[in-house]
Amino acid sequence: MQITQKGKLSLPVRIIIGVLALPSLFLAFMLVSEALNSRFDGIGAFEIVYSLVGVFAVYIALTGKKFF
Repeated sequence: MQITQKGKLSLPVRIIIGVLALPSLFLAFMLVSEALNSRFDGIGAFEIVYSLVGVFAVYIALTGKKFF
């Protein structure tokens, strides 16, 4: 009996997505650090969007779900 996982990404693709998402995760941690230090004036909208895309990419890498 063959079980296929429909809608799942392969492991090499998931690893590549996870590695490429690392810089945006570092940015997300930096933004959280800035927010905890009450320095909101240095945070731009592009930085927030970029870090959210990185968090979404890590979610895709961990779960393997296809959204597109």
